[in-house]
Amino acid sequence: MKFFPTIATLSIFLPLSIAMGPSYFHINKPGAGDQWTQGEAHSATWIHAVDNIEIVDVELARMGSSGLLFVSREVPTGWGSLNILLNDVPPGDDYYFVFLNVTHGVVYSVSERFTILDSSTASANSTAQLAPDASKPTVTVTGSPGPLQTWGTTFGPQAAGAVALWSGLADGRTTLTIVSALVSAALGGVMLVL
Repeated sequence: MKFFPTIATLSIFLPLSIAMGPSYFHINKPGAGDQWTQGEAHSATWIHAVDNIEIVDVELARMGSSGLLFVSREVPTGWGSLNILLNDVPPGDDYYFVFLNVTHGVVYSVSERFTILDSSTASANSTAQLAPDASKPTVTVTGSPGPLQTWGTTFGPQAAGAVALWSGLADGRTTLTIVSALVSAALGGVMLVL
């Protein structure tokens, strides 16, 4: 009987850990020491494993001030990159990206700390950057981090390949099947009460 608590604990947590599966989500760019310049589009890139994360929300945070810059909502992870244009974002060396799901608060990945330079000082200090991917959309980020910011862009589930809820009902047989199932359930409920 002394092994019962151990076996009980394993019987609960082992299936949960197997069901969750491996999770791997890594932001490649910006990396540590990267410098992004105001007024230029830069490419944020990531890699992830097959972990059923289809969309992420992208936020830009700064260690030295409170608040966030909401870059983009519902970005399809299959894209692997997103172009970001900085416009009037305060310069600093303490920025980082957070990739998360704001609906339930799960953080998937946090980038390395990087620098945002003012356009006037950027020419002498900027490092070679990854060119923006022309096949991906560009999101403009404007202003300072703060609690009243709104999302720069919302792509929505359609961008990730989701289909509309009622698109499958174009076929009359499908509609008839659903209606007949609902009528049968209602009649079954009435017969149960009587």
